[in-house]
Amino acid sequence: MAHQRKRKIEKGLVDGELSHSIWKLAGPMMIAGALHDLFSMVDLFFVGKLGHIEVAALAIAGTTMSVLMMLVQGIAVGTMVLIAHFTGEKNYEMSDNVLGQTFIWSLIGASIMLPVSFFLVEPILKLFGATGNILVYAADYLRINFNYSLVIFLFVGISNALQGSGDARTPLYALVIGNVLNIILDPLYIMGYGPFPALGVAGSAVATVLTRGVGIIYLFIHLLFGHSTIHFKIKYLKPIPFLMKRIVSIGFFASLQALIREISFLFLMRLVTSFGAVTLAAYGIGSRLRSFIMVPGFGFASAAAVLVGQNLGAKKPKRAEKAAWRALRYYEFLLTPIVIIFLFFAPTLVGFFNNNKEVITIGSSFLRYLAITFPFLAFSLVFSQAMNGAGDTRTPTIINAIGQLIFRIPFAYFCALVLGLGYKGIWLGINASDIVQGIGMTMVFRSGHWKKAFARHKNKLLKDDRQMATSLLDTETSSLN
Repeated sequence: MAHQRKRKIEKGLVDGELSHSIWKLAGPMMIAGALHDLFSMVDLFFVGKLGHIEVAALAIAGTTMSVLMMLVQGIAVGTMVLIAHFTGEKNYEMSDNVLGQTFIWSLIGASIMLPVSFFLVEPILKLFGATGNILVYAADYLRINFNYSLVIFLFVGISNALQGSGDARTPLYALVIGNVLNIILDPLYIMGYGPFPALGVAGSAVATVLTRGVGIIYLFIHLLFGHSTIHFKIKYLKPIPFLMKRIVSIGFFASLQALIREISFLFLMRLVTSFGAVTLAAYGIGSRLRSFIMVPGFGFASAAAVLVGQNLGAKKPKRAEKAAWRALRYYEFLLTPIVIIFLFFAPTLVGFFNNNKEVITIGSSFLRYLAITFPFLAFSLVFSQAMNGAGDTRTPTIINAIGQLIFRIPFAYFCALVLGLGYKGIWLGINASDIVQGIGMTMVFRSGHWKKAFARHKNKLLKDDRQMATSLLDTETSSLN
């Protein structure tokens, strides 16, 4: 008889001390978030040595890449949520099946990106205003990423699947391997040292694909032979329509959340740019620091999502709710000294990136405005992900749309242009949207609507599962007759 490989059961997520569970998940996820930032910074560092045209090409290609990442994130979030639910109820076979459907969706997603790569790359880039060499370099970069997008789909999908099962360390190890290799390969392929061809901006894409590929091999070995909660076998690659449907129905709104953020960002950038290069530089520095502050937030928010999903699966809704509030408390605790630093040492922080007096003045005002609404940002981040973890991705999407499109953009334009407040009007628009989203997310989370959404989602799964079982039985019976 074949040896049965044992599963690694992540203890303490649905029982035991909540604080330990939160830090066990949030710690690796925070480091992973920082490593994602490092990945793009390394690319920018080496491409920056080629010149400003290449940097502009990388920037515009990065904006276009967000289209691909929306698809990737949709599949990944749907995967994480379902695996968290099934793992919480100890239905590991179904978790494995969800992983199989993620592979299928990754193949479908990658096949969609191929015609985009062949026919739409240049028209999309021209839409963003790319011309001349910027267009050429950016198109080369995108074609490589789109042609080999399966690597990106699988890397993010498997990482989220493991996180949903409660394993945040293995995806982190894969990222560490990828980052180390990226630092080595980037200069070789971009500059063309030794026997390597000098590919310029495209070399950055080649390094990304190769390093993510090595990361996937590491993750695959773990799923096939390692002490893992979820296992991969060929038999799980069989399409299961109701699971594929649930991944998409949950993931669709996660993708929509990303789209809303991008649209809001583009409108805001147009307004900031209208106030000149100095304001744009100040906004760029402030935005980079804001993103840095959000890295630990995403760690705690992702931990909340997994714990909410697993505890709802384990039929422990009170513990699920408690996990979200505890994760929020830890993030708020971390934010307190940061708020003080932003308020009192804003000029020093901005001056570290740029010594222009005007940039320091404008950037400092931006940081101080941001500091006031950081607590609301924490509410929005943690509770939106907690609701996502329950499978309720629609509600956070609606609140994000209200905050970022209906509130942020019109209010920023009104304050900046109609009231004549200039760049301070833009900061007020960002403040207003953070407050609206923070209060909105808190109110909806407290209402417990996400628990009802989880119940509806589970009922649909059970109904679809029964229908599939009946269909299979009818097929077997007819074949016997």
